[in-house]
Amino acid sequence: FEKNDFEVDSQSAAERIAAEDNFVNAQATSQTSMQKYYWKTFMTMGLGLLVSAIVALLLSMNATGYRILIQMPWLTYVLPIMELGVVIAFSARLFKSSINTVRVMFFTYALLTGITFGFLQYIFEISTIFLAFGITCVYFGCLCLIGHSTKVNLSRFAPILFTGLICLIIFNVVAIFIDLSAYEMIACSAGLIIFTGLTAYDAQKMKKLYFEHEGDEAMLERLSMYSAMELFLDFINIFLYILRILGNKD
Repeated sequence: FEKNDFEVDSQSAAERIAAEDNFVNAQATSQTSMQKYYWKTFMTMGLGLLVSAIVALLLSMNATGYRILIQMPWLTYVLPIMELGVVIAFSARLFKSSINTVRVMFFTYALLTGITFGFLQYIFEISTIFLAFGITCVYFGCLCLIGHSTKVNLSRFAPILFTGLICLIIFNVVAIFIDLSAYEMIACSAGLIIFTGLTAYDAQKMKKLYFEHEGDEAMLERLSMYSAMELFLDFINIFLYILRILGNKD
């Protein structure tokens, strides 16, 4: 009887050890998968920024951008509308089109953003543009780190952030028809605060989406593109608001 008890205890111990080993292996696999998901998301976003930067640089290296702006001033209105259209199409077709089509839409938006940025040299000094970009990189990186590591549920602030974003959009639309330059710094500061919150929220949401669909590689690939687009938009808007704030101080 005692020998049987010993055999049972030994078997139970072996099962516990095996279970612990399986748990550790599962955790390691999950961690590797999550790192791959993060890497793919930020790599896609980074490639989008690279495309925008190259296009903007090519336009700024010669007088092509200036000639285009002089000959077709309506582009300053058409380009933002085209960008908005691509973002809407991206959101609408994210889970309906092929993943390659989704990628094409993402990089099309990056291309249009680069064309728009090619005109920034005619509004701001080059040194101010590079300074704003450097500040944005550091600031954005810190916000993503905060969003990923914080234990605070940032989704509780989402209604406030999105309400502020809508108000900001309305302000910018009204500013097209009415001179609101006196409120420029207030709008830029508000925009920077709003996208500060949205960046941290989107970084946390990226982590949440991964755990909700862990194991579904096809879904994670699409969600990676979705998060890349959100973070790309956050980065671009933070950059533009910092640039406008620095430009107004010159």
